[in-house]
Amino acid sequence: MTDTSGAAALAQGAVRQPGRFSVTDQVAVSLLWFALFANWLTVVPVIIPDQIASILGPGAAAKEGISGSILAIGAFMALVMAPVAGALSDRVRGAKGRRRPFLITGMVGACIGMALLVPFRPGSSILLYALAILNLQFWWNWACGPYAGLIPDVVPAQSQASASAWMNIMSILGTFTGNGIAVALYVHGHPGAAISGLIAINVICLAVTMYRVREPPAAGPACSFALGTFVRSFWLPPALHRDFYRVLVTRLFANLGVWSVLTFLLFYLQDVVGVAEPGHVLPMVLGIGALLGIPASLVAAWLTSRYGIVAIVRTTNWMMAAAAIAYVLIGLHPHLVAMAAVALVYFSGWGAYQAVDWALALRVLPKTEAAGKDMGIWHVALVLPQILGPASTGWIISGAKWAVSARFAYTLAFAIAALWFSLSAVLVARVRLTPAA
Repeated sequence: MTDTSGAAALAQGAVRQPGRFSVTDQVAVSLLWFALFANWLTVVPVIIPDQIASILGPGAAAKEGISGSILAIGAFMALVMAPVAGALSDRVRGAKGRRRPFLITGMVGACIGMALLVPFRPGSSILLYALAILNLQFWWNWACGPYAGLIPDVVPAQSQASASAWMNIMSILGTFTGNGIAVALYVHGHPGAAISGLIAINVICLAVTMYRVREPPAAGPACSFALGTFVRSFWLPPALHRDFYRVLVTRLFANLGVWSVLTFLLFYLQDVVGVAEPGHVLPMVLGIGALLGIPASLVAAWLTSRYGIVAIVRTTNWMMAAAAIAYVLIGLHPHLVAMAAVALVYFSGWGAYQAVDWALALRVLPKTEAAGKDMGIWHVALVLPQILGPASTGWIISGAKWAVSARFAYTLAFAIAALWFSLSAVLVARVRLTPAA
């Protein structure tokens, strides 16, 4: 995985690698997604809501609104840090590449940040807890922004479609593993054992990635750092990058659909379905759903060669919209078996969507040396919904519960999610891709 294209290519900082990219290479370069998704899809939907409910006390009327607001504050940090860290990594000079320092410090910081969640107990300060989440989001995204630029740096163009599939497979396996840890080790009010397991995953994945992935040497930018130039670099003229912005908007809508309900599933199982131990049931649902995403993503990757990436992204959005509408109907008469059946459709659609979503982003990515910055901007379409979705839907649920009932509140939340998925499906059809190189 070394570059031989000469000094002109090195002057750009880092370039995509020519030649064969083996399965081992694909796994190694995608391995940190395994760790990050084990963190995100366990800490955010399971540990944080459970800890907030524990801190506020049983029966807290505004737990959805407060939980959504805290997650939104943390996501705002992610919104800022992912593109900023990505852009800073574009400028790093180093014989071992430009992403490595950010990956090491970010993942180590994330381990410390998760450890700081352990001491919180009933009656702890909710303000201090919000600050702990803010700190954790900082370190997650200090690593994530530059990491998003690593694949364009080291994966050959002809291997990027498979890199998208591998990224999705590793994120699915990470989600399954993280939730498996929660099922085995998480105890309400005592998250230490589960968080220790997540920290161990981070350390192992970081060590393997640093050992196996060889970035090309980075010469960095020719000019010195200037704040004004750095800030202006985040502006990409829409007239020149229409499809890039179209993908950003459709991805934003799709993730609004995801995060409008995912954050509150633990409370839904508890308050509407009547599950006695939602902290154990939800990780099992998420883990099984994640496994369904693997065959779905492989089928989606195969179908893109026949029908195109845009068509498959549109179809997967309609699948998730249909599942959300089904949950609207189920919300009127909750039944655990019916919920599980619809979950099969939803998670299949979500898994397939994630596989082709990354490939679509790579197709519309501006062709510059600033891949870390541009992928960081693209990452905003994942993070901004984590601000808007939990905050707005959380208070809608809390208000509707107070005014009508919990059942009505969550029926309304699923209807909102269906709207976001439908908008994404309609608007992605406007994306026009040029033939792949």
